[in-house]
Amino acid sequence: MAATGKQPRQTDTDDAPDSPAEITESLRTLSAGIGADSFHLYLLDGVSARRLVPCLDSAFPGTHPETERLPGRLPWRFADIVAEASHPLWWGEEAPGDFSDFFSERVPAIEDGAGLVLPLCTEHRRLGVVFFLGSAMRLTPQALFDIHNECHASFAALAELFPSADETPMPAISKRELQCLKLTANGLTSEDIAKRLGLSVHTANQYLASTTQKLNAVNRVHAVAKALRIGLID
Repeated sequence: MAATGKQPRQTDTDDAPDSPAEITESLRTLSAGIGADSFHLYLLDGVSARRLVPCLDSAFPGTHPETERLPGRLPWRFADIVAEASHPLWWGEEAPGDFSDFFSERVPAIEDGAGLVLPLCTEHRRLGVVFFLGSAMRLTPQALFDIHNECHASFAALAELFPSADETPMPAISKRELQCLKLTANGLTSEDIAKRLGLSVHTANQYLASTTQKLNAVNRVHAVAKALRIGLID
């Protein structure tokens, strides 16, 4: 895939957009910055059999034609797969960048084109997903991290505008999980944390992986950022 020039900037979540028009403009900027042709944001509705509910796309206040077609091109129960994921997914001839520092997964059974899929979640477990479509996308690992953070912030702002009656609280984080996260925020490695708390390295990594999943974060760095933002750690 051809490289593009501009990469997403790192954004303070306090500056997150707070209206549909601002959210759309923010996502348009991200889309252009990574060389995508369009973006498509959906809410995940339901519990046992989730479905994609169109929310915003590049053509807002209109609707992009691909927004209605895309769910029909996806693998069976794809919404359920996204609901359980926190890592990027993609399809096409190759990954849209060097994702060696991140766990990512190729989406099977999409017939043509190329795309990047970013699962989204609010602090109250409101779930969503944004698709960036285009065969010329190219991201650095840092750009992938930044763009996922910005999309989380945009989705959280959107969810505030359209509250859900069935929001569920974030899963409880144990005292030990919180200790490991705080030490990570202070710059300690898994080995350092294990030594400090009298744990095995494997157990320390398990606590951090569990906390990252509960916060619906991309990785432990993202988990620390989210925990700081919502006041879990300081």
